[in-house]
Amino acid sequence: MLTSLRLVGFKNFRDATLDMGPLTLLVGANASGKSNLRDAFRFLHGIARGYSLAEIIGEKYGEGGERVWRGIRGGVREFVFQGGNCCEFEADFFLDQKKCSYFLKVNVSNDGTPPRSISEKLILDSRIIFDTEMVFHLEPSDRFDLKVGVRDRDIPIEDEFNPWEYYEFTSLSFRPALNQIAENASNKFINASEIAQEALSAFASMRFLDLDPEALRRPSIPGQTILGDKGENLSSVLQAICQQPESKAALLSWIAELTPMDAVDFEFPADHAGRVLVTLVERSGQRISAYSASDGTLRFLAMIAALLGPDASRFYFFEELDNGIHPARLHLLLGLIERQAALGKVQVVATTHSPELLALLDAKTLEHASLIYRLPDSHEGRIQRILDIPGAAEVIEQQDIAKLHATGWLEDAAYFTSDEDAAA
Repeated sequence: MLTSLRLVGFKNFRDATLDMGPLTLLVGANASGKSNLRDAFRFLHGIARGYSLAEIIGEKYGEGGERVWRGIRGGVREFVFQGGNCCEFEADFFLDQKKCSYFLKVNVSNDGTPPRSISEKLILDSRIIFDTEMVFHLEPSDRFDLKVGVRDRDIPIEDEFNPWEYYEFTSLSFRPALNQIAENASNKFINASEIAQEALSAFASMRFLDLDPEALRRPSIPGQTILGDKGENLSSVLQAICQQPESKAALLSWIAELTPMDAVDFEFPADHAGRVLVTLVERSGQRISAYSASDGTLRFLAMIAALLGPDASRFYFFEELDNGIHPARLHLLLGLIERQAALGKVQVVATTHSPELLALLDAKTLEHASLIYRLPDSHEGRIQRILDIPGAAEVIEQQDIAKLHATGWLEDAAYFTSDEDAAA
């Protein structure tokens, strides 16, 4: 599970840290930077997919010419804070109950030079796995590479030692060293390679859902069990879930609570091309296909499919979690996500504009709710845990947090604190 992500010089964040729990809720006004956090997670996911930095920031195309990766919004020109040329990522997470930290500093230039890694480090349980330093080659191409020192046995950080006395190799800087160590082409550092592979796995099983009703209504081929980012393959994913009686019963139970429909079964009629379309069957015999189901019902079905499907990921980023869901049913959606996250099998980060959703958070989830805001007359975005806003915990105990959020009290309190920090 990811526990924190620090961003230095990335997009509109000068230096900001997001603390995370099983369910992390992000609130804030439009253009505050919530979607930039999504981009940061996608950047880490791109590393896990083995892409070069240019491909992660730009686009990646397959051998057949099809696009397999959209890249980061804004490309290289908007990747770094206020037109700078360097940004840093520092992710903390757990591997087998051990704390792991991955640090990466990226240089992005507008002069036509490809993006490159200029500093990288991996630490597991307070022990360095690898570290780097830059090497500049005058010949033949005036290029920068990374000299990588790999420790293939336990060496505490505080110990005095020559960091380059163990395994050393030169990493091509256009691609993260983490990938090259994981691949271990030389077969020299097996233990470090296995740890690097595990670190990459923490970023690999990520999904970024921005559900679109049109995509949710498209028929799909049986066996397509991965839900698309827009909700593609919803029908075939639900079909796979319904093949397990317990999962099907849970699905029907949630639908019964969410909607006034008295759904007792699902059917998946096929068209002439063999594609299936989910159809809800009510106790009266009435059949409602995905074409006629409401947007909110389909979105809820898609979220259940994501969390309960046979190929569920370990990390989900939901844009506008409450979009299309009736306010009176928000607690059911939140309850489903909190319940699944509490099992430890999935982690969810979600954005919302809904004050009502914030008010429904239990005490444990509220600890990981963060306000994303921009300073007045400034491009800089900041991240602050809601309970870390001075006075917020006491005020929330006495007043409705939904009203505090709706009236802008959270932002005002955060601005006031920022002004005090600047004055000091």
